[in-house]
Amino acid sequence: MDSKDRLAFVACEGDAKLLVVDLRDFQVKQVLETGNDPDVLALDSGLGRLYVACEADVLSIFNVNDEKLSKLEDARPGNHCHSVCVNPLTHLVYLPLKNVNGHPVLRIMRPA
Repeated sequence: MDSKDRLAFVACEGDAKLLVVDLRDFQVKQVLETGNDPDVLALDSGLGRLYVACEADVLSIFNVNDEKLSKLEDARPGNHCHSVCVNPLTHLVYLPLKNVNGHPVLRIMRPA
């Protein structure tokens, strides 16, 4: 079992935390900060990136390296950025935004 397959990620909306849980023993291995009100998570296991979309207009981005996560950045792709999806083949990150200048927008990001 790959180390990424042994980990579960839990977003805690009330305190802006991300828990990394080891599924072998169900122990919390890490607690990391996210933007306020984390909502939807998307994992790109090929690139080793975890994206956490937050209702506070932040996309928290983490590097998944073996059994440890490290925060890369808190991006600000736009208002109401609380949904995220990633294409594991192209590594493109899709962020549907509810209202950008009065219109819905699908923002597409390419990781550096």
